[in-house]
Amino acid sequence: MNDIIFVDIEASGLHFDSYPIEIALRINHKTHSWLIKPEHNWHYWSSEAEALHRISLRYLVENGLSALRVATEINFLLNETTEIIYSDAAEWDWDWMKVLFDSVKISPCFIVLSVQDLMDEMQQEAFTKSFKELANSGDFKVHRAGDDVKMIEKAYQFACNKSQKT
Repeated sequence: MNDIIFVDIEASGLHFDSYPIEIALRINHKTHSWLIKPEHNWHYWSSEAEALHRISLRYLVENGLSALRVATEINFLLNETTEIIYSDAAEWDWDWMKVLFDSVKISPCFIVLSVQDLMDEMQQEAFTKSFKELANSGDFKVHRAGDDVKMIEKAYQFACNKSQKT
């Protein structure tokens, strides 16, 4: 399980013009996280999304890292590790990764697939149940990439361990 890398991304909204604002990777039980300063051509902002992740546009502008730095650091971390990272919302997260990398004209050295691809049907049900329990536990800041990626990892571990016991 140490070679499985998980990703979670928070975004400016759920819209075709949305963009990534926070990315977290979980590699060997360690979280790597970046806040991203919006690029000059990234304009879409959803107040509903902001209410969920609690990251203001102003905070990103003042504290976020450049898209170039984030894309470069992600590629550096993943370059010799894997070609696949896993997400619980792979379509959205892969689209946002492409927005990030396309904006700085760098090719990602990986692709994003669904964590569901790693599990059978029984494990998927256990994963979903465990993830909901973790989100409702009060132990995590839900809709913050760093904590969400920890929940993905924990729910995946639970699902795999549960299937080994039955």
